[in-house]
Amino acid sequence: MPTEVPGLLVELVDILLRGFRLRCPCCGYGKLFESLTSIRERCSGCDERFEREPGQWFGSIYINLVLTLGVAVTGYLVLESLTSLTTSQQLNIWTTIAVTAPFVFYRISKGLWVSMIFLGEGLYIRWPHSTGQTDFNGRSSSQTQDRIARILKLPSVR
Repeated sequence: MPTEVPGLLVELVDILLRGFRLRCPCCGYGKLFESLTSIRERCSGCDERFEREPGQWFGSIYINLVLTLGVAVTGYLVLESLTSLTTSQQLNIWTTIAVTAPFVFYRISKGLWVSMIFLGEGLYIRWPHSTGQTDFNGRSSSQTQDRIARILKLPSVR
Protein backbone atom coordinates (compact mmCIF):
# COMPACT_ATOMS: atom_id res chain seq x y z
CA MET A 1 0.00 0.00 0.00
CA PRO A 2 2.72 2.60 0.78
CA THR A 3 4.14 2.25 -2.75
CA GLU A 4 0.71 3.06 -4.25
CA VAL A 5 0.47 6.47 -2.54
CA PRO A 6 3.53 8.01 -4.25
CA GLY A 7 2.30 6.65 -7.59
CA LEU A 8 -1.12 8.19 -6.98
CA LEU A 9 0.48 11.49 -6.00
CA VAL A 10 2.61 11.45 -9.15
CA GLU A 11 -0.51 10.82 -11.25
CA LEU A 12 -2.37 13.65 -9.51
CA VAL A 13 0.48 16.10 -10.13
CA ASP A 14 0.79 14.88 -13.73
CA ILE A 15 -2.91 15.53 -14.42
CA LEU A 16 -2.68 19.03 -12.92
CA LEU A 17 0.46 19.75 -14.96
CA ARG A 18 -1.39 18.65 -18.10
CA GLY A 19 -3.98 21.31 -17.36
CA PHE A 20 -1.27 23.89 -16.66
CA ARG A 21 0.35 23.00 -20.01
CA LEU A 22 -3.11 23.38 -21.64
CA ARG A 23 -3.34 19.72 -22.62
CA CYS A 24 -6.12 17.18 -22.19
CA PRO A 25 -6.06 15.91 -18.58
CA CYS A 26 -7.21 12.47 -19.72
CA CYS A 27 -4.57 11.64 -22.33
CA GLY A 28 -2.11 14.56 -22.16
CA TYR A 29 -1.84 14.84 -25.94
CA GLY A 30 -4.76 16.92 -27.22
CA LYS A 31 -4.66 20.69 -26.90
CA LEU A 32 -7.38 22.45 -24.89
CA PHE A 33 -7.52 25.65 -26.95
CA GLU A 34 -8.02 26.12 -30.67
CA SER A 35 -7.36 29.88 -30.50
CA LEU A 36 -6.33 32.44 -27.91
CA THR A 37 -9.69 32.37 -26.13
CA SER A 38 -11.70 29.53 -27.70
CA ILE A 39 -11.57 26.13 -26.00
CA ARG A 40 -12.00 23.01 -28.13
CA GLU A 41 -15.16 20.99 -27.76
CA ARG A 42 -13.30 17.64 -27.83
CA CYS A 43 -9.78 16.35 -27.36
CA SER A 44 -8.03 15.56 -30.62
CA GLY A 45 -6.15 12.70 -28.91
CA CYS A 46 -8.82 10.78 -26.99
CA ASP A 47 -12.05 12.44 -28.24
CA GLU A 48 -13.32 13.37 -24.77
CA ARG A 49 -15.52 16.45 -24.33
CA PHE A 50 -14.02 19.28 -22.29
CA GLU A 51 -17.20 21.12 -21.37
CA ARG A 52 -19.57 19.10 -19.22
CA GLU A 53 -22.39 21.60 -18.96
CA PRO A 54 -23.21 25.29 -19.36
CA GLY A 55 -21.83 27.33 -16.47
CA GLN A 56 -19.04 24.86 -15.77
CA TRP A 57 -16.38 27.55 -16.04
CA PHE A 58 -17.31 29.40 -12.84
CA GLY A 59 -14.65 27.37 -11.05
CA SER A 60 -11.97 28.68 -13.37
CA ILE A 61 -12.92 32.21 -12.33
CA TYR A 62 -12.02 31.35 -8.75
CA ILE A 63 -8.72 29.82 -9.84
CA ASN A 64 -8.01 32.98 -11.82
CA LEU A 65 -8.84 35.10 -8.77
CA VAL A 66 -6.54 33.08 -6.50
CA LEU A 67 -3.67 33.28 -9.00
CA THR A 68 -4.14 37.04 -9.45
CA LEU A 69 -4.36 37.73 -5.72
CA GLY A 70 -1.40 35.45 -5.07
CA VAL A 71 0.78 37.39 -7.52
CA ALA A 72 -0.37 40.79 -6.24
CA VAL A 73 -0.02 40.04 -2.52
CA THR A 74 3.28 38.16 -2.88
CA GLY A 75 4.67 40.88 -5.12
CA TYR A 76 3.61 43.58 -2.69
CA LEU A 77 5.22 41.82 0.27
CA VAL A 78 8.45 41.14 -1.64
CA LEU A 79 8.73 44.73 -2.85
CA GLU A 80 7.86 46.03 0.62
CA SER A 81 10.73 44.10 2.16
CA LEU A 82 13.30 44.68 -0.61
CA THR A 83 12.67 48.26 -1.77
CA SER A 84 11.90 51.66 -0.32
CA LEU A 85 8.81 52.28 -2.45
CA THR A 86 5.95 54.04 -0.70
CA THR A 87 2.61 52.35 -0.23
CA SER A 88 1.10 54.71 -2.82
CA GLN A 89 3.72 53.73 -5.42
CA GLN A 90 3.21 50.06 -4.68
CA LEU A 91 -0.55 50.46 -4.90
CA ASN A 92 -0.17 51.92 -8.40
CA ILE A 93 2.08 49.04 -9.48
CA TRP A 94 0.00 46.22 -8.02
CA THR A 95 -3.36 47.67 -9.08
CA THR A 96 -2.14 47.66 -12.67
CA ILE A 97 -0.90 44.10 -12.32
CA ALA A 98 -4.12 42.99 -10.60
CA VAL A 99 -6.15 44.42 -13.51
CA THR A 100 -4.04 42.75 -16.24
CA ALA A 101 -3.26 39.42 -14.53
CA PRO A 102 -6.73 37.87 -15.12
CA PHE A 103 -6.14 38.17 -18.86
CA VAL A 104 -2.74 36.52 -18.50
CA PHE A 105 -4.12 33.71 -16.31
CA TYR A 106 -7.28 33.12 -18.39
CA ARG A 107 -6.05 30.06 -20.29
CA ILE A 108 -4.10 28.61 -17.36
CA SER A 109 -7.10 28.85 -15.04
CA LYS A 110 -9.34 27.08 -17.57
CA GLY A 111 -6.73 24.35 -18.07
CA LEU A 112 -6.37 23.80 -14.32
CA TRP A 113 -10.15 23.74 -13.90
CA VAL A 114 -10.58 21.09 -16.61
CA SER A 115 -7.92 19.03 -14.79
CA MET A 116 -9.73 19.41 -11.48
CA ILE A 117 -13.02 18.35 -13.06
CA PHE A 118 -11.27 15.31 -14.53
CA LEU A 119 -9.81 14.44 -11.11
CA GLY A 120 -13.16 14.90 -9.40
CA GLU A 121 -15.54 13.13 -11.73
CA GLY A 122 -14.03 12.57 -15.16
CA LEU A 123 -14.82 14.72 -18.14
CA TYR A 124 -17.78 13.35 -20.03
CA ILE A 125 -17.43 9.68 -19.33
CA ARG A 126 -20.61 8.03 -18.13
CA TRP A 127 -20.10 4.71 -16.34
CA PRO A 128 -23.18 2.65 -17.29
CA HIS A 129 -24.34 -0.01 -14.85
CA SER A 130 -25.37 -2.57 -17.43
CA THR A 131 -23.32 -3.80 -20.37
CA GLY A 132 -26.00 -2.77 -22.88
CA GLN A 133 -25.69 0.96 -22.17
CA THR A 134 -23.33 3.28 -23.98
CA ASP A 135 -21.46 6.43 -23.01
CA PHE A 136 -21.79 9.87 -24.65
CA ASN A 137 -19.47 8.81 -27.46
CA GLY A 138 -21.50 5.68 -28.32
CA ARG A 139 -19.07 3.19 -26.75
CA SER A 140 -20.15 0.36 -24.49
CA SER A 141 -19.25 0.52 -20.81
CA SER A 142 -16.51 -2.09 -21.11
CA GLN A 143 -14.99 -0.26 -24.11
CA THR A 144 -15.00 3.00 -22.18
CA GLN A 145 -13.53 1.45 -19.05
CA ASP A 146 -10.82 -0.35 -21.04
CA ARG A 147 -9.98 2.86 -22.88
CA ILE A 148 -9.61 4.80 -19.61
CA ALA A 149 -7.55 1.97 -18.13
CA ARG A 150 -5.19 2.14 -21.13
CA ILE A 151 -4.89 5.93 -20.88
CA LEU A 152 -4.20 5.82 -17.14
CA LYS A 153 -2.08 2.67 -17.48
CA LEU A 154 -4.34 0.66 -15.17
CA PRO A 155 -5.18 -3.04 -15.44
CA SER A 156 -8.15 -3.87 -17.68
CA VAL A 157 -11.56 -4.10 -16.00
CA ARG A 158 -12.58 -7.31 -17.79
